Amino acid sequence: MAPMLGSLSVEGPERHARYELLGELASGGMATVYLGRRRGAAGARLVAVKSMHQELAADDAFAAMFLDEATLTARIKHPNVVSTLDVVSADGKLLIVMEFVEGVSVGRLLELAAARRTHVPPAVVVSVLCDVLRGLHAAHELVDENGRPLSVVHRDVSPQNVLIGLDGVARILDFGVAKAASHRHVTAQGEIKGKLAYMPPEQQFGEPVDRRSDVYAAGIVLWELLVGRRLFTARDDDELVRQMFEGTVAPPSTVAPVPVPRAIDHVVLRALSRERQDRWWSAEQMANALRAALEPASRAEVVATIASIAREEIEQRAAHVRALQTSRAPRLEREAQTVLDVLTARGNETIPEPVPFAPVTKVESPSARESARAVAESRAARRAQRRAQRRLRLILTLVGVGLLVVALMVLALVLGRKTREAEGESPSVRLEPTTTPTLEPSPGPPARKSRKMWGAGSLAAAARDRITADPVASRQY
Repeated sequence: MAPMLGSLSVEGPERHARYELLGELASGGMATVYLGRRRGAAGARLVAVKSMHQELAADDAFAAMFLDEATLTARIKHPNVVSTLDVVSADGKLLIVMEFVEGVSVGRLLELAAARRTHVPPAVVVSVLCDVLRGLHAAHELVDENGRPLSVVHRDVSPQNVLIGLDGVARILDFGVAKAASHRHVTAQGEIKGKLAYMPPEQQFGEPVDRRSDVYAAGIVLWELLVGRRLFTARDDDELVRQMFEGTVAPPSTVAPVPVPRAIDHVVLRALSRERQDRWWSAEQMANALRAALEPASRAEVVATIASIAREEIEQRAAHVRALQTSRAPRLEREAQTVLDVLTARGNETIPEPVPFAPVTKVESPSARESARAVAESRAARRAQRRAQRRLRLILTLVGVGLLVVALMVLALVLGRKTREAEGESPSVRLEPTTTPTLEPSPGPPARKSRKMWGAGSLAAAARDRITADPVASRQY
């Protein structure tokens, strides 16, 4: 459990602060998540404050992309998407303020189920994935004020980014962060560690992604929830990629610990097609097919399943949140204090309650633009190189096939000539000079066998050859 950081009194000169920071909830490869409280005219509410790590915030290209994506995806308002309430960039900090949802991630749920040697019922899996797919579809369908599609793609659909609340509703979070991470030309250690196993082929190649890329990743999450283990595992990234491109995905019904309807196999395998045109064309279409394959569990059944598998985890997290809300530590740790200072704008100004999609201070420096341009040019060069390599492989393949066809044709001609020569040298008619020659075969089985073997044309040819070679026979004719 993360150490308690305490909270900051909002009396005195900081009485107008909009936020107070309560403590640390979790820390990962890209960010630290704090529990906070946001106060406004409607009262106070708990929030989760995600603070990107310093090495990411210091990268101008990442910061610019992060703010663009975070501001864009803050428009998504859907019950199956964790809402973004605020995006802040100041004093070298990048912060996302999100609604706080009590629950457990799918990744943690799978870990606990494996430790307890239990499983998530297929109907509950279907309910969770239908929620996820509905949230993804809402993001994919997002448009601007003029009705133009914004082409939002999550790019990081994974068990760690799916949160199942204590209300039985599954929500997806962290829209846009993966795109910003993928545009960094200096990769931080652990930045997207472990997420390669959920990337579709086109994303691994650096090609443009669309909604079907999220469908692929959702298919992997579905497979893992049904079977209870990771789909792709390897010792290193090279082996993992080779497994993803050359391996075969087993239908869940053949490897799941409990019976799974065969109709679900079709949903999963189509979502996991390597060619994106073979996948479900939208998350909504996949959700409809999944519901048709198996009736989703009710919210009460989802809650009961989560409680039975992750009861201790949920109780510990609830106790930690209660402790953070009630404790009054004298001061915050340095990093948390910096985050709080940014959120409260140093505490001396009156900050009104923000309207939805509040403007964000974007990083607009020449270095950021140059870095972003360099990244884009590098990616375009790599895509052009891969296209040239594919064209060369195609040309070599066609040349090889053409040479093989020519070789086969030559071989067929040679064999045909040898067969004809063999037929011409085999005598099938015997002519005696003392008897009247005839071209009719002698009666009886041997003659019929000879006709059957050689045919009438071959017999005539053999006879002509025999006459030419025997002058006596020629004179008798």
